Amino acid sequence: MPYFILLLAGLLVAGILFWMKESKNSYALLGIAFIVGITIFSVFFWQSRKAESSLRVVGYSSKLFDSDLVKWNVSLQKSVGNAELSSGYKGMNSDVKAFREYLVTQGFTEGEISVQPVSSFPRYDNYGSMTGYSLNQEIFLLSDKLDKVEDLALNPDFIADRGMVLQNSRLEYLYTKLPELKQELLASATEDALARAREISGSANTKLGKMREARAGVFQITEPYSTDVSDYGIYNTSTRKKSISVTLTAYFYLK
Repeated sequence: MPYFILLLAGLLVAGILFWMKESKNSYALLGIAFIVGITIFSVFFWQSRKAESSLRVVGYSSKLFDSDLVKWNVSLQKSVGNAELSSGYKGMNSDVKAFREYLVTQGFTEGEISVQPVSSFPRYDNYGSMTGYSLNQEIFLLSDKLDKVEDLALNPDFIADRGMVLQNSRLEYLYTKLPELKQELLASATEDALARAREISGSANTKLGKMREARAGVFQITEPYSTDVSDYGIYNTSTRKKSISVTLTAYFYLK
């Protein structure tokens, strides 16, 4: 409706300009110009008053859930002397191959195992003299067998028995149905915002109209019962059980 009034006002202004060119009755023109000005002012005043007759509420939703995918990050290290780089590469390759075969015997598939290229770094003593190399190679295991992966990660007997040096071992817990879960929480947060708006408008003896606008916040995926929040959102992968939460700011018309 306001856009139609503005359009009509614009047409009137155009008509006045044309009339000013063809007519010499300045008093009539001033009267029409005054009416058009009042009309435009009324539209903008009505718009400003309309913005004030709205209600802003913040809905909230959270849920606990369990991860259904785990990523085991393993970093193996081997130290060799200055003249042992070639044999070090062969030894690392043998260790990684044996580790992959061991994972297969534990029920994992080759598709779940990923091996990164080996990297080497020179080592120096306290006097700055080069003493050899440190070889590092990373292996990733991505699987939905969470219990099995946890058991291997917490009891790395195979790695210790072969004399491998475990530089780093880290588990990352993920969730494959996160988009569906986010949609569920947004719907729940919207319902919460509507319930809050009804409660506020009812207490104020004001009739609640339709939702004018809604803005979802970022998702916070944390460990259970955590109070951590971030403007850019959080995605905690360190715990198997997680908590996801989101806020939704909604604006409602008031009748």
